[in-house]
This record gives sequence, structure tokens and C-alpha cells, in this order.
Amino acid sequence: MQENNKEYEEYLYAIENSINKQKEKPQKTLPTVQKKKRKTRLNVKAVALAVLSVLSVIVLIVVISLGIKSCNKTKQTDESIVLNADTSGKAKKYKVKYENLVPKYQNAEIITDAEITGKSIIFVDDEKNEVVASREATVRMYPASTTKIMTLLVAVENIKDYNDTFTMTYEITDPLYKEGATVAGFLSGEVVNMYDLIYGTILPSGGDASIALAQKIAGSEEEFVVLMNKKAKELKLKDTHFTNCTGLYNENHYCTAEDLSVILRAAMRNDICRKVLSTYKYTTSKTAQHSEGIELENTLFKYMYGTEPEGATILGGKTGFVNESGYCIASFGKSDSGKTFVCVALASASRWPAVYDQIKLYTKYAK
Repeated sequence: MQENNKEYEEYLYAIENSINKQKEKPQKTLPTVQKKKRKTRLNVKAVALAVLSVLSVIVLIVVISLGIKSCNKTKQTDESIVLNADTSGKAKKYKVKYENLVPKYQNAEIITDAEITGKSIIFVDDEKNEVVASREATVRMYPASTTKIMTLLVAVENIKDYNDTFTMTYEITDPLYKEGATVAGFLSGEVVNMYDLIYGTILPSGGDASIALAQKIAGSEEEFVVLMNKKAKELKLKDTHFTNCTGLYNENHYCTAEDLSVILRAAMRNDICRKVLSTYKYTTSKTAQHSEGIELENTLFKYMYGTEPEGATILGGKTGFVNESGYCIASFGKSDSGKTFVCVALASASRWPAVYDQIKLYTKYAK
């Protein structure tokens, strides 16, 4: 902008010098008629120059205005990652009121298609609160990292300031690396803000981010789990119990496809949870340990675009896997007609069958 202003000023200065030089030249005596013609030409030229100058100023103002709007738009986009916080990072003081999200089984179809490999499945019409189709949806299963949907929901409801930070420790990272658990990649001593921890929990399914959130919010993972089980009761879940915030296997850590659909639908009703669950990529803040930040990628969209189902689009969700659970996916999407659905499929034999299950289920039932 400043360079354009300078060029414009130089251009006007050059015109002014040119006019002054013309005035300084000796003028020949012209017949009266010629004087009038020349005067007319000069007047026309002056008017044209004035009009040109006015138009140039108007264009300049418009360009500056558009530039300011563009900058504001970019700023709003950057800040929109936390939809329930003000521009300072302070969380808005509100709590989502959940209606009864336990779905009804009126006219629900039993899924018998052998090509759909998930052992426990539920496909829910979110607006009607009705099960469209299911398979063993109330059987107790191990949810693996789909657990982190509840971790996210509880964390978001308890964060007071998104600019607040947590310092990562070896006590968090080392056991996760030894167990082969998925991590976001934060290092011991790294100072991480709440924005980055919630995205680190969901997109790459980071156990390090999950435990950091738990310790920051409740003082320990054990106390945070108390909040998770309290939320489970609030949501009227029928057969769910958590022992950790990561989804690592524990025989007393279980859920059902039906209960997990309720947890996901509750998260969808919280603006920030929905935003995080539907984000494809996110780069964390720059730190001493990561000068360019860490690029995080959603484990669901890593294997699909979400547009593969015929007549529907998968908008977001969470994957999970431990040996005892098989491959799990909980997702939400929309039909081309605008209806919202939730699909939970647990205990698929491997990753790609789990992904294809989602595509097939949305294609068949998102009507």
C-alpha cells in the first residue's frame, strides 16, 4: 500500500512540474481566436486531470478499504478456531443444555450386510433422535481412542482460558512411547497452550495432549476421569465406564455404540468440539522445541476425503484402535438433502474395512 502511495505522489509531482514548466516558457502572441482555443484546451486538460486525480484517490481508498477488510477477515479466521472464547482467549461462561440424546429404535433396520465388518454399529438420524439402522449397538465394547471425544467434551466445558499453558513432562510422554501409544509429539519441557492441547487430543489422537489436559484441568488423570464418568451419567449413558482419558485398554474401560453416539452428538452441540472434530489439519504454536509448530492431521480424513459416500458427506469424527477393541470410528455427516446423521462402528477387523464401513453406511442410510 505504501509503495503505491509513493508512486502516486511522484506521478502527481511530475505532472505539477510539467505544468509549471509550461507556464515558464515564453508565450508567443497569438491571435485572439487562437488564444481562446488554447485556453479552452488547457481548461479541458485541467478538468480531465482533476477528474483523473479524484478517480485515482477513490480507487486508492477502495483498495485500502478492501485491504483492511481482508486483514480483518484473516484475523477472524485465525481466531475462529475457538468459537466459544472471546478474542482474549477467555472462555465464554455458558454450558450447553443437552436434551435427551439417547436415540429411539422406532422402525430401526437390523444391519445384516456381511460386507459391513463392524461388530457393533449404530446409524442415527440426529434431528429425529431415531436409530435408522443398527447391529449389536447395546453390546459392551472397548472404545479405544474414540474415548477422546468425551475427553474433548469434558475439557472444553472446563477450560477457563484458552491462552493458559501446560508444561509437558517426561512422566507423561515416556510411558506413552514405551506402550506404543499415539502421541501428538509434544516434548518434555515444552510449554503448550489449551488450543494446541485440544487439537492434539483429537486430530492425531495424542495421548500426551489428553493427559496434559486432564492434569491441567483436574490436577490428575484420575480426577479428570471422575469428571468423565459424571458426564456419562448426565448424558444418561446406559453402559459406559471410563478408567482413563486416552482409550488405552483396561477391562473396566468400556462403552457401547449407542452410548458413544450420544457422546458424539453431545460434542456436536458444543461449537468448539464440533469445530475440532471436523478439522482436517492444524499447526500448533511455535515453541522452543518446535520452531515451526507441529502439523497435526485428522486420523479420519487421513484415509478419506469425506465425500466418498453417494448422497452424503462425512463432516468429522474420531478413530480409535487398540488390539482388544479392533478398529473403531465415530463420525457425523450430512445427506445431500441437509439431514444430519451420526455413525458409530466398533470392532472392525482392520483399518480399511472400518473406513469402507463408514462409506457404505452413509451411502445406504443417509437418505
